[in-house]
Amino acid sequence: MAQEDIFDEKNIPESNWFKFDKVGDKVAGVVVENPKIKPDTSGQFGDQRVFKLRQENGEIITVGIKTKNNYVMERTDKVREGDKVGFKFAEEIAPKVKGHHAAKSIQVYVQLTPEGDQMRELEKVGSLY
Repeated sequence: MAQEDIFDEKNIPESNWFKFDKVGDKVAGVVVENPKIKPDTSGQFGDQRVFKLRQENGEIITVGIKTKNNYVMERTDKVREGDKVGFKFAEEIAPKVKGHHAAKSIQVYVQLTPEGDQMRELEKVGSLY
């Protein structure tokens, strides 16, 4: 039996990154690992806080939020593994500079959970990181 070629186009997995395309787009789930900062190595997009969310169907979705978005950063500072979080593309904000893209206003929703509380407590006593 001949081995199938791994480099076949059908073997390229779909991206699991969520994209906010239009106002009203939203995603939510249970955080499966503590959020991390992903540095922008290209200099084009800015650093992102990355959330890996388990959906009700078990699928893992990755959401990146720019760290320069203080509104979202402050509201997600306490989010840890086990908490529930949701993001909604609430509105487009007109660009301040002509020719630039509109900004995406993202609303965040957080439900702290006992599992997340346990992670926060471990961080306090120095058992994590």
